[in-house]
Formats: sequence, structure tokens, C-alpha cells
Amino acid sequence: MHNQHFLLEAQARKISLPEVAEWDDETVRATFQKLRCPETEEEPVCPECGCVDPHYYLRTRKQWRCKGCGHTFSLTSGTWLASTKLPLKKILMGIVALANAVKSMSALQLMRHMNVQYKTAYVFYHRLREALYAARPEFPAWSGKVEIDGAYLHSSTRLSNRAKDRKALSRKSPKPTKCILVLRQRGNPGEGAIRTLTYVIDTENSADIMDIVEQQLVAGSEVITDQHGSYTDLLEYFDHTQVNHNIEFVGPSGENTNQAESYFSRLRRFIRGQVHHLSVEYLDLYANEIAYREDVRRWDNRRISFDMITKLLTLEKSKPRFRGYWDRTSRSGDAQPSLALAA
Repeated sequence: MHNQHFLLEAQARKISLPEVAEWDDETVRATFQKLRCPETEEEPVCPECGCVDPHYYLRTRKQWRCKGCGHTFSLTSGTWLASTKLPLKKILMGIVALANAVKSMSALQLMRHMNVQYKTAYVFYHRLREALYAARPEFPAWSGKVEIDGAYLHSSTRLSNRAKDRKALSRKSPKPTKCILVLRQRGNPGEGAIRTLTYVIDTENSADIMDIVEQQLVAGSEVITDQHGSYTDLLEYFDHTQVNHNIEFVGPSGENTNQAESYFSRLRRFIRGQVHHLSVEYLDLYANEIAYREDVRRWDNRRISFDMITKLLTLEKSKPRFRGYWDRTSRSGDAQPSLALAA
């Protein structure tokens, strides 16, 4: 009997925009506080000195003041949402809308969901992408079966899998391409991939691929790739299986890179149906967002929403690229060419 797709099941729908619209401000605030401080039983932590207690609560300002260092802070202080003027309820509704968008959405569409200016939606969404990237799970070295593949982002809007089309695109447009390298660890039979990591490199080359794979995989793990020449060095350290995509999608023993292709399929649909073009400068963020969506594809939308909020409410590990973005205080260089995917 054919199994029903997970997104059609009732368990995939645990939260909705109409439900969130009925929450009062205190309910929203309590939800954010619970997600911000799970280790301290919802007690606020000073982002300046790390103290949990003692502190004062300033009711009129809805902020805390640390008794240890005198720093005044709010729920979003020191996080990826720091300095935002968006109400928490509007942030929550935007996050729920994004969790429901399984192939992501454009900032223009998010703007209309949240009823804010385009600049606000653009920066808010990129802050989320930046938080997702910073929170990439640092697993122990992977083992088991791992698929590796690469796809090129080209300045043309034409997408193709065929090698001769990629060569034609290169001849027509001299603008540089970028390669997205994806690593996907398989789960149990029938489970699909359970972990996904993406890297942006100039080309599929042995040096970069070996450097990445040696950091992420246990020696002796089974690696499945296509027959691109840059993967031949993997045979020295790993159980390396190759699939000749010039003549077959699945090898005689069932070897394939279908999970890697599944990731690129979602990325293509994201480009074609949503953003249409990608910026080279933020390519790492776009690629990682789709990797995140692949890994949480079987979570219910409430769990995805709250996980996104939790990552937004973690303390910043680096200077955010999108603080002061529209003031041009965070941009590096001139505008980058937009790219489209060709694998």
C-alpha cells in the first residue's frame, strides 16, 4: 500500500498562523523566554557577564538589569535578533510562515506575510539564515554511508544537468561560477539522509574535497560519488564507490547518489520558484538553509518553528553580516553577480 506523504498527515501540522494570531503578548513573550533560557529554567542570563542571578525586572521597559555588572538587557539582547524593532508576535508569525514553506520563500513573499517593508523582511530572513549557519551541528566524525556530490552555480538563469550544456554556458558567459559541495549521511534503510553539510568552493577539486572529507568522516567509511576525477583520491582513505552517471543513475549493486541529488532538487526548486537568482556573497547561507530544510523535512511545523527561534535567540558567535546592512556598514565590496544552479 502506498504510504501517505508526511506533509499530508495531521501530525505535520502542530501550529498555524490563525492560532498564533490569537496569542496575547504575554503568551508570546513567555514562549520566547522559554526558548531563550532552557538550561536555566527560563531564568534570564545576562549577555554581558553571563550571570543568571541576581537581576531586577523593569516592568515598564520589559527588560532586566543585572545586579552584577549593571547591564540592562532584553529577551533579544546579544542574540541574532538584537536591535530589532519588530514585535515578538510579528517575529513568531514570520517564523511560522517560513517553517510552513518547505521550499523556502522569497523576502518579497515574507514581506507580505509579516506586513513589513521589504528591507525589514530581507534583513530578518538573512539573520535567520545566518543563525542557522552558525548553529550547524558539530557532530563527531561521520561514519556509515555518505554521499558526496557537487553542483555549479552559473550567472545564467538556465539550469541543466548535462555536461555539454554546462560547457556551453561557460562559453557564453565568462562570469565566474561557484560549486556547492554537499555531504549527506544516509540513515537506516528507507530513512533517507539524516545529516547534510554544504560547502562553497570554486570548483570540484581534489585538494578542497579531501580537506573537507577528512575533517568530517571517519577513515574507512563508505563514500559514494560520481566518476568526477576529483574524487579518485578518496579511495586511499575510504571505502569509495563510484556511479557512472554517463550510462546509469544506479549502479549494478544499487550504488547511487540519490540523496545528494535530492538536496540539489530542492535547491533548484527554491531558485526557480522563489528567489530566481542567488548572490555569490551569501551563497553559503542559501545552501545551508536548504540543507537545514532537508534535515528537518519530517519534523512537524511547530518543532521547526521553535527550533528556528531557538537558533535566533542564541548568543552571537561572530559579528552579524546584516547589522546595518541597508546603511552599507556591513557589506563587502560591490554587488556580486547572481547565479543559477547547474549540476
